[in-house]
Amino acid sequence: MAMTIAVYHVNPETGARTQVREKCTVKPLEVPEMTSALPPCSCPRCVGDTVQLYAKVREANRRSRREL
Repeated sequence: MAMTIAVYHVNPETGARTQVREKCTVKPLEVPEMTSALPPCSCPRCVGDTVQLYAKVREANRRSRREL
């Protein structure tokens, strides 16, 4: 599915719109280039450290309530 792009400049005082670039139809890539791909997530939930994180939170809560 292609999309059409046009670039406009809007005058903030008058609201007048001026076309900066003509309309152009763009076809998306089948596979994103490696430079535009996001790196893998490294958060504890995705990596599998959730259990350790919950243990640390429970320990911090016990310490804050002075339940040593």
